[in-house]
Amino acid sequence: MTRITPPLRQSPGGHGDSADPAIAALTQLLQSERELALTEEPSLVERHDPGRVWLLWFAIGATDEVCGLVERNAHSERNRIFRQVVAVIFDGGAKSLAANQADPAMADKRLIDLFESAGAAAVQACMRGDTRLGYYLEALKVSADRGTPPLLS
Repeated sequence: MTRITPPLRQSPGGHGDSADPAIAALTQLLQSERELALTEEPSLVERHDPGRVWLLWFAIGATDEVCGLVERNAHSERNRIFRQVVAVIFDGGAKSLAANQADPAMADKRLIDLFESAGAAAVQACMRGDTRLGYYLEALKVSADRGTPPLLS
């Protein structure tokens, strides 16, 4: 976790909720985490998260943490925020969750917890003012070190 978070920029596709600071911050965090992983370990990302399923689990943990911090506990609020996050993860619709053939039921529950926890930890670090990145990449490395087969799309 050595990289520094780049300045906040608007999410691709000009999502309607870009004025919402929670969504903007969450979007920036996810984009930055993915960019770092692709820059530092592109083959690891390609081998272990080609369908971005682990990034999605990372985003679930981060979204839950953000919603808790900004007191958006209503199911509809969480869903609205998460829809924006999914659009970012799958390039504004170029890929879709529906087109992803990975079966979440086939995923190891411990790895799901690992990626959700990594997402929450990344948000907590940002809230403490820590600008380092690499939580998603570290979770991918742990997954690879365990010899876990990739969750293919």
